[in-house]
Amino acid sequence: MQVYLSENVFLGLILSAIEVYKSECYGLLLGLRTNEKFIIEFAIPYQSAKRGLTWAELREDKWRIITKIVKNFPKLDVIGDFHSHTMFGESRADVFLGKEDIEYMSENELQMVVAINDKLKSQIWNNNRNGTISGTIDRYHCKIAAYYLTGGKRRNRFPKLAEIHCPFAIGLELY
Repeated sequence: MQVYLSENVFLGLILSAIEVYKSECYGLLLGLRTNEKFIIEFAIPYQSAKRGLTWAELREDKWRIITKIVKNFPKLDVIGDFHSHTMFGESRADVFLGKEDIEYMSENELQMVVAINDKLKSQIWNNNRNGTISGTIDRYHCKIAAYYLTGGKRRNRFPKLAEIHCPFAIGLELY
């Protein structure tokens, strides 16, 4: 499975994670999906999300309002959501999904994770072997992963990493 990010989506993911750094961000992914790929057009942070150091959530009534309104845009679908994992003390964040993240995943939807840590050294943005992308900006190191579900029955489902393509980000030096 492949995931295509536009410049706007990349910026939305990074800025959402940095804005609330040390707490988690949470947002909506809008775009198009085929059998082989997700094309993400927008990454929209949930402004009313409740946040903590290791969690973020949206009230169900707010979710209903947003999904109802999105149906008025016929060329876009809700294709998933995104959230961040942040450095906690000396423990560096990573893009692995937690048990609760997996539990709330839906078939045919994408879940993206932005791991954000304090920068140790500068790194240009690049594709990693496992399909993630990573790099530094200002005083932060970020890594982005995208997951989708395979398997049918609820207990047999497991998330797989998708391959992220973001031509805008690759090769950028964002000091």
